[in-house]
Amino acid sequence: MKKQKIIVKLLLALLALLFFVAATNPTINFIVDSVDIDNFPEVKLRLSAWESTGAAIKTLKASDFQIQEDQGEPFTPSKLEIDDDSPLAVALVLDVSGSMVGQALEDAQVAAARFLDRLGSQDQAALVAFSDGVDPDPKLLKAEKEYGFTQELKVIYDAVEGLEAGGGTELYNALQKAIALTAQLPEGHRAILLLSDGVNDPANAGDPEIPIQMAKELNVPVFIIGLGYHTDEEYLTRLASETGGLVRFAPRSSELAQTFKEIADMLKTQYVLTYESQLTQAGAQVTTNVNLVRDGATQQKTVLLTGIDQKISALQQQSATDNPTEVSQETTKVQGSLTPEVKQISENPTSAVVTAEPEQSITLDEEPTPGISDLLKVPWVWLGLIALIAVFIFFVSRQKKTKTVYTCARCGYKFSDDASTCPECGESRKIGSH
Repeated sequence: MKKQKIIVKLLLALLALLFFVAATNPTINFIVDSVDIDNFPEVKLRLSAWESTGAAIKTLKASDFQIQEDQGEPFTPSKLEIDDDSPLAVALVLDVSGSMVGQALEDAQVAAARFLDRLGSQDQAALVAFSDGVDPDPKLLKAEKEYGFTQELKVIYDAVEGLEAGGGTELYNALQKAIALTAQLPEGHRAILLLSDGVNDPANAGDPEIPIQMAKELNVPVFIIGLGYHTDEEYLTRLASETGGLVRFAPRSSELAQTFKEIADMLKTQYVLTYESQLTQAGAQVTTNVNLVRDGATQQKTVLLTGIDQKISALQQQSATDNPTEVSQETTKVQGSLTPEVKQISENPTSAVVTAEPEQSITLDEEPTPGISDLLKVPWVWLGLIALIAVFIFFVSRQKKTKTVYTCARCGYKFSDDASTCPECGESRKIGSH
């Protein structure tokens, strides 16, 4: 019984360790900002990557990624380069409602200024400082509180410094306006940075779904800082998740400067991922899966590429133009290998009717079975192991130790625990059973 307790304790300790390992696996996220196919078959993706804390990941390697084009075989990209100063366009959406009066607004102004400090001469910023009376039309900018994108960052600095708090919290309209302003820019490294300390007020002002759908369609991630304990946490979390952004909650306004700085650092750290496309034919739209695996955590983004079919066609035409002799030689070789019957048909197509054989089906090779090291990186495998161990512990803990009963080998008399010979017949041999 003592041995059984020791086994159960060891299994419980192992179970706790597995829970700890699973819980401490860092989560990761990344966004693909732009795609360059000008030098096809070379393809370049610009992307940003960060951990669950919001800290920029600066140690990625090409081998951390896998590319899969139109459900083809995954392959590793050829090169990954980091870019610490990529041009950025970010719209600051700052809550200046009545609840931000005092220290909260002062700390927010300092934090926003530190964020602007991180931007460079090639970067752009816009401002939507909101309370109530927000018009979502990007053409109608409210003086001293709303500014379109500009590289003259001093304009935004001065506007942030002069902000005053008061009124409601028209969060949805402010987001819609900021995303509409961002939509006026060319595609590229664009983002929304939202700071809010409350819920949409009045409740019927704006539509919560419009900003989410706009950001998703335009591929504009929304990064969010929720201040205090009265934010609409459910909506903000969904907004960040569905747009590919990040949400951070800061209980105190004194934490804003550090949080703004970390998000600025993350947005200003980009990677350029380069790979050689393996496609020799494509439709009007190519579905490309980009998989990132780091320290057991996995994240996948799907990118829809257009124009690759035209690139492939142009390359094939160029190849035929550059090598006409090779094409002619290949045709001669094929004709020389024809049988007399086929030659006759080729020379005189009206002399015979050719019945086409049905095309043979092609069986694609199955994807290679992942190894144990790959499986252990999948969170579901950890959960499966934990469940199996839990079931094993359950049955071991319920197992009862059974007692062996001895009977006389000659007459069948049941022995007592301390008897060595049968009191009925004197036989010393006994048979044990459970």
